[in-house]
Amino acid sequence: MANYTEKFYNEDCMKILTKLNDNHVNLTLTDIPYDEVNRTSGGLRNLDRGKADVLIFPLKKFIDEVVRVTSGSIYIFCGSGQVSFIRQTLIEHKLSVRHCIWEKTNPSPMNGQNLWLSSMENCVFAKKPGSFFSQHEDERSCVWKHPIEHYKNHPTPKPVLLMEKLILASSQGGDTVLDPCMGSGAVGVAAKMSGRNFIGVELEEKYFLDAEKRINNIQSPIFPKVSVRKKKEYKITKKQIDDTPATLWD
Repeated sequence: MANYTEKFYNEDCMKILTKLNDNHVNLTLTDIPYDEVNRTSGGLRNLDRGKADVLIFPLKKFIDEVVRVTSGSIYIFCGSGQVSFIRQTLIEHKLSVRHCIWEKTNPSPMNGQNLWLSSMENCVFAKKPGSFFSQHEDERSCVWKHPIEHYKNHPTPKPVLLMEKLILASSQGGDTVLDPCMGSGAVGVAAKMSGRNFIGVELEEKYFLDAEKRINNIQSPIFPKVSVRKKKEYKITKKQIDDTPATLWD
């Protein structure tokens, strides 16, 4: 792909968002701190997400800025207590909105003998009028069934291949994808694999450095991946993914 660009900011996302022009990016895809998960571990898995789960910015202002700088679609992964507020705020901006669900096909078995498994996460999707959207007719459900992809360098990673699915559905080759809460860097990896430009923002230096290295270790394709409506699609080999030291699968 010609003229691929990526920009990384180790900074407060609100400072970067306010500096971007209106409609600066085509797609925003992000996973904000849920502000609810941290608690003492029961022993089977780590429930303390540290600073990765602490919301430090005003959510209303964050959404307003994301809407302003995005020309197309917006995906915000969020906690269950944040869904209604995010959804209502996006509706007030006169966007088409859907409450989407990531259904984990391999959820943690913790407390499964006593409770229903915690096998879903929430995402609010919003789309400006006329924005690009392309998905197979049999894959247009707002429930996305996808396995967890383990990544050791961040406590709340999202699956790279699910992020890629959303990027391909809501952007075109050469578009720019923004992740203002970059975290593990999964969105940046997926954007680069798909032939999209990327802007990533992460406040915590440790996560920032890990994400930047992870994304830089991915080779961008010669041609961008196209929408699923096209007859041909450029494929990235699994070997290319496996060859990166910051593996997606650890």
